[in-house]
Amino acid sequence: MPNWDRDVWLLIASRSVRSIAGGALGVITGLYLYYYLHLSLTAVGIFFGVGAFTAPLMSLLFGRLGDRYSRKAILLLTLSFLPIATAILLLTNYYPLLLLAAALGGFGTAGALASGSVGAVAAPVQTAILADKTEGLDRSMVYAVFNLVSGASSAIGALLANLSYREAFYIALTLSAVSFFIVLPIRDERVVRSNRRVDDPGGNAKAETVVRRDLAYIRRFAVVGALNGTAQGLVTPFLPIIFRQVLHVSNGVVGDIFFIGGVAAALASLTAPYFSRMLGLRDAIILPRVISTAALILIPFSTSLSIAVITYIIYVMFRVSSLAPQQALMMELVGRGSRSTVTGVNQAARLLPSAAATTSSGVMLDYLPIPVPFSIAFVMNVLNIILYRKYFPNPRPLHGGVTVMG
Repeated sequence: MPNWDRDVWLLIASRSVRSIAGGALGVITGLYLYYYLHLSLTAVGIFFGVGAFTAPLMSLLFGRLGDRYSRKAILLLTLSFLPIATAILLLTNYYPLLLLAAALGGFGTAGALASGSVGAVAAPVQTAILADKTEGLDRSMVYAVFNLVSGASSAIGALLANLSYREAFYIALTLSAVSFFIVLPIRDERVVRSNRRVDDPGGNAKAETVVRRDLAYIRRFAVVGALNGTAQGLVTPFLPIIFRQVLHVSNGVVGDIFFIGGVAAALASLTAPYFSRMLGLRDAIILPRVISTAALILIPFSTSLSIAVITYIIYVMFRVSSLAPQQALMMELVGRGSRSTVTGVNQAARLLPSAAATTSSGVMLDYLPIPVPFSIAFVMNVLNIILYRKYFPNPRPLHGGVTVMG
């Protein structure tokens, strides 16, 4: 077992338990709304769109507050939202309250099915705390283990689709509440900020240079995040419904598909540190996204169960394997005092377009052929890949936490 700080393991344990809940909710929520409550795909799209729209706003707010005040307090606050949202789903079918649940739980956030990350508003502060507690370590390895545990737990959660809707919701409620209590013992580390005097021109000039550099990278991560969010928002929240419609299978079979994909994705995340050292952090993002994009466009044309499972596995494996190097790249390129901010901005830039994409995709799926949103998502992913190549350097993490810029 790696000799990591106790708090790192508590964060991983909390994410694991939360991801079981997230994996279950990611599969069953859309099915519950469409097949049990008999909402139209347009109404389901609005539900997911509300979740995807409010999550980035809260990510921006809480990401910034995490840099300014107590990251632990902000993390605990954001972790409380998912159990509250799940309780609402259990207690009512009143549509305005369902929309409140979508807002609090972040349902519909891009990538939720791929990584067990329902309730994505907690992610920016969580990522920043992990970075604070892994100074001098190879963060690509830390984030790879984090995503491995999250993905495997999400896959287990997907199997809860074999239960009744109510049973699955009760389990998700319990586990998401447990994830809150697990992180209570972690130590809070406030960000130390410079208090240089105004009459120290050398110090001010250096600080201003760092701020300008951080802002430049924050803007660039916002652009690539927007393209990624648009692509994922068009298709990801609807995949359980699409699989059930196209393949004519039960909820349990849909859950089994996402279980297999989740296990494969979790195992694929282990390759991230090696690809990061071999290719560099930027190229370890680009290569998997090329492969996952090619698989994504094939999903709506998968007419048999075996082909659908294969294309989905390839898609989710390589999508998830790009997450650890992306997180590590953001933490490498910005200063410590901007870590929650850059992850919050990236989340917001990803999820705001995702909200619009998800809402419009519900209408598309009601009235247009299924491949239409997939084709638009394909174009957005290609642009995302091109801009990663253009915008960022390619640092190579080495053993011992040393990073060589490339």
